Amino acid sequence: MNLQAYLQRINYTGPLNPTAATLRALHQAHLLAVPFENLDIHLSRPIVPDEATLFHKIAEGRRGGFCYELNGLFAAVLRGLGFDVTLLSARASCGSEER
Repeated sequence: MNLQAYLQRINYTGPLNPTAATLRALHQAHLLAVPFENLDIHLSRPIVPDEATLFHKIAEGRRGGFCYELNGLFAAVLRGLGFDVTLLSARASCGSEER
């Protein structure tokens, strides 16, 4: 992956050392530059969650993505910068299941 291309995509020019401050700044830049979008799902296009495909779609294609795509690419970027990353999965509940 071309980290510089991704950093340009999110308009990030700050420090790259793996610190909490850098993580906050990268996260904010990513949130402001890369939209959530799920067009491929509605168009029945295959979702390929590998790093190269995500990079091509989001960084080179200047598109957004849905949660797995955005988080997957962001995790790969963070790992590339030296952060220790663990991906977790969760789901939202409407509350009725807990009653």
